[in-house]
Amino acid sequence: MANGNLPKAETYCNLGLEFSPQYADLWANKGLIAMYSGNKPKAKEFFIKALRYNQEHLQAYQNLGVLYLEEGAYGKAHDNFKRALQVNPDNLESRYDLGLTYMKMGRVKEARKELNTLLAVNPNVANAHHNLGIMAYEEKDLETAFEHISQAAQLTPDSAEVWHDLGTVLLEQSRFPEAREAFGNCARLDDKNSSCVNNLAVAQRKAALTDSALKELKDTQTAENSAPAMYLLARQYREKGLLTEEEGAYRKCVKLDAKFAPCHFGLFQIFSDAHKQTHAEAACKNFMKFGTSEEFPTEYQACERFLANDSF
Repeated sequence: MANGNLPKAETYCNLGLEFSPQYADLWANKGLIAMYSGNKPKAKEFFIKALRYNQEHLQAYQNLGVLYLEEGAYGKAHDNFKRALQVNPDNLESRYDLGLTYMKMGRVKEARKELNTLLAVNPNVANAHHNLGIMAYEEKDLETAFEHISQAAQLTPDSAEVWHDLGTVLLEQSRFPEAREAFGNCARLDDKNSSCVNNLAVAQRKAALTDSALKELKDTQTAENSAPAMYLLARQYREKGLLTEEEGAYRKCVKLDAKFAPCHFGLFQIFSDAHKQTHAEAACKNFMKFGTSEEFPTEYQACERFLANDSF
C-alpha cells in the first residue's frame, strides 16, 4: 500500500484472510485499499467488519468517521471519532476530525473545545488554527480570528485559502496594507481565484486612499487649487492605481485652466487605456492645441501616433 501497488496489497490481504478470516487488521487494510481506490461503500463494509472482530480498532473507527464526514453523515462521523478517542484519547487526528464534525454540525462550542484541546498538545496544527479563526470571524470576533488565521498562514504559507481568509479578516479590521499583502499572496499562489484577485484590487484601493502621505498631499494641492497642483495630485493618484480619482483631478485641472496641456494628455492616457476612442481623440487634440512638440516631445509623438492610427 505504501508504494501504491493496491492490487498486490489486496492479494496479500486476501491470502491472509484465507488463514485468519477474523483478523481485524487485514479487514481494515482491505478497507484502506477500497478507500484509496475510490470504492467508498466497500471501504465502509470492510471497516465495519474489522470492528466486528475488534471493537477497539482505532484506525477502523477513524477511517469510517472520515468516510461519513465526507458524505455529510455528521452524526455517524461523530460517533466513530468519539469511539476512536475512547480507544486512544491522544489521537490528534481523530480529535481534529471530531472538532471539524462539530463545526459542520453548527455545534461551535464543542468544536472550539476539541480544537483548543488539540492545540494544547500540538500548537502547530494549521487546520485547527484556521477553523478556529473561521468560527471567530463568523462571530465577529475579529481579533481572535486574526490571531488564529495569521498563525495558520505562518504554518502553511503555500495555502491560498488561508491567505484569502486572512485578507478577509484584515479588510474587516481596516488594516488595508496588510490585507493587500495577504490577497497578493493568495493571487500569487492561485491566479485563477477571482475572489483573491478582486479583493486585492479593493485592498490596494483602500490602502492608497488611507495613505497618510497621499492624504496630506491631497489636502495641500486642493488648498492651492491651481492647475499645476491638480496635475501633481493626479499623477500621484496614477502611481497608486486610483484611476477614478486621477481622472477627477485632471478634470478639475482643465476646469481651472483649459489651456494646461499636461492635464489634457493625462485624460488622453486614461481614455486610451480604457479604449474610449472618441474621448481619447478629443483629449489628444486638446493637448496638441495647447502644448508644443518642443515642450512635450514624447507626449506629442504619442498623440500623433494615436491620431494617425485612429484615422485608419
